[in-house]
Amino acid sequence: MFTLTEIHGRILSFPSSLPGLPPELTRFELVALAADAPFYLLRSLQDDKVGFILVNPFFFFPHYEFDLPRDETDALGVSSAEEVAVFCIVNASRGPKAATVNLLAPVVVNVATGVARQVVLADSRYGLRHPLPLGLETSCPEGESPADKGEGC
Repeated sequence: MFTLTEIHGRILSFPSSLPGLPPELTRFELVALAADAPFYLLRSLQDDKVGFILVNPFFFFPHYEFDLPRDETDALGVSSAEEVAVFCIVNASRGPKAATVNLLAPVVVNVATGVARQVVLADSRYGLRHPLPLGLETSCPEGESPADKGEGC
């Protein structure tokens, strides 16, 4: 078993890049944004303009779970949950109050090798823009969430 702090500063290899990025962008560095914080920066080593904020989804969504498809376990070279770390991409383009997290397509990392993949799940429980509960007030009308309005209110 590993801790997420052990993966800080690791070079991750995405053999298939990330969906939506040029296929040649395959090497990234994972950096914790603060000690004991659930947020990380995933930055490209090949294009300094490409980076993402990642979050440990289990910090905010303790019941988050999914079955990793067999083809993905094979591609990652893992056989058990103890061999992987899971992160999700945060979208804070509309500010922290309207931040959302992509629970539908987590970034899964083989902790031993650093091989990583963004896996698109076939799981209707999760969405691309799930509100990130940061404890900040939003400007959404009562009963609506940022996800209901697209990416923000």
